[in-house]
Amino acid sequence: MLVSFRSPWSLAKGTVFDVETRDSKTGDSAFLSVTEHTNTKDLTKIPPSFFLEQLFAPTGRFSFYGAPTNVKIKSSNIVDGKMIIQFSFSNLSQSTNSEIPRTAIMVASMPEGLDQAVMLVGSSTTTRWNKGAEAAIKSTIDSFNASLSPKTSMKVRVKENEYQF
Repeated sequence: MLVSFRSPWSLAKGTVFDVETRDSKTGDSAFLSVTEHTNTKDLTKIPPSFFLEQLFAPTGRFSFYGAPTNVKIKSSNIVDGKMIIQFSFSNLSQSTNSEIPRTAIMVASMPEGLDQAVMLVGSSTTTRWNKGAEAAIKSTIDSFNASLSPKTSMKVRVKENEYQF
């Protein structure tokens, strides 16, 4: 799988991050995630709730300090073969121990032949969203592309702590 997107934020570094770009001062961010198996190869047959269940699962990105609340789907569309969902939710802030309202957009793509979707999720606090973060997040989401990687005859052999290509 080849995935690409453009983001105005730096790549997040640390033990918690997979592929995430983030502004550490504002909390605006975008991250990649992969769904569980969907039991279908047709993105149009997957309800929007499936994607939010993945994101808000106990092991999901937004559930670090407890399950998000006030989850609301604002819109859901298929555009150019991709599922796009705009939603809002609140999650617990560890530093203030209060719920912070957030607004987010998720785009999901399921390249031909796969039954798992790749998601790019961009979000900010709802206050920042209303003050202009929406444009940066929508631009990031619009740049998302996921496709099957080219087939190769390359063999990968792995020994403990040794990778041969």
